[in-house]
Amino acid sequence: MPSAPAGNPGFIGGMRVQKKRRGWASFLWIVALAAIIVEVLRFIPSGYVMISPGITGNLAEMVHVKGGHPPGPGKLLMVAVDLGPASEFQYLVNHFNPTVEFLPIQQALGGLNMNQYVQLNLNMMQQSQWAAEVAGERLAGLPAKIVTVPGALVTGVLKTGTALNKILQGDLIVQIGPYPVTSPNQVRAIMEQHYKVGQWVSITVRRHGVLRVVRVRTTHIALDPAPAIGVAITALQKPVVPRPVTIKANNIGGPSAGMMFALEIYDQITGRDIAHHQVVAGTGEILPNGQVEPIGGVAQKVVTVYRAGARIFLCPVANYPKAKAMASRMGYPMKIYPVATLSQALHDIQAATS
Repeated sequence: MPSAPAGNPGFIGGMRVQKKRRGWASFLWIVALAAIIVEVLRFIPSGYVMISPGITGNLAEMVHVKGGHPPGPGKLLMVAVDLGPASEFQYLVNHFNPTVEFLPIQQALGGLNMNQYVQLNLNMMQQSQWAAEVAGERLAGLPAKIVTVPGALVTGVLKTGTALNKILQGDLIVQIGPYPVTSPNQVRAIMEQHYKVGQWVSITVRRHGVLRVVRVRTTHIALDPAPAIGVAITALQKPVVPRPVTIKANNIGGPSAGMMFALEIYDQITGRDIAHHQVVAGTGEILPNGQVEPIGGVAQKVVTVYRAGARIFLCPVANYPKAKAMASRMGYPMKIYPVATLSQALHDIQAATS
């Protein structure tokens, strides 16, 4: 068999180069295919909502009490999570991430679409601000109160209801047919006593200060035999407070900042600087009487506030086990306090910062 001429890389060397080129080509094809799969998965919905660590807000910059004391050296923080529909790619990548939680989309949104859910949470934020004004000023010894506006506030419109795109979140129902509505409890009673399923009904709503009459056909809602149109309603309540308060929520929704809004209002009225040179964070829905109610996403909020420098965290009693478990799992040296009332929250902050 003839050998390769001297000084020539040779036939064998040429074959090696060709194999290398084929290997690179195969690798590039695999990379390209993987990139295509990833891009496809980014656009396929998983059927889950992803809850992940979000943002904090410096309450001294968000809350302003007219004639209140300037901020002290301490800092009070509110906290919000990021929430949105998860793609299959996000679900696969974050499925074992301890700081992320997934919920079935129907469970998380309660039958609303994402736009309706966002609007519902903005409405809840407004209600929480009003409750915080009353609770905070009462804690400071001022005669604040909540008044109920006659009517039924629409907080959500079901995709399966007949009111979809006719009645909007934020509308105030003031009349059904010829029957006045002064409270949410009257709505069901009027529908049951005066209407049948499939019957057209005229709903009078106040929208942006203007009365509108909307005609809607009644229907059945799942697990409810009464004639319905598919709206979620609640009472519309507004505060009457001695010290005017302005709160800039920056498009953050939901009721969970209420407790911390109330504490900041108290702090500005009294000038006590309750954080005492430290960073204190918290979460919890507040009622006008100062009661603290449970919220969602507390585990992700623990991660968020720790990253923001808070080492003291307050949360509702029902949320405490999950908050404590997340801090332990992540190895966070935090003081976490379960609170049931605003006055208890104030006491715990004083104990933690003294």
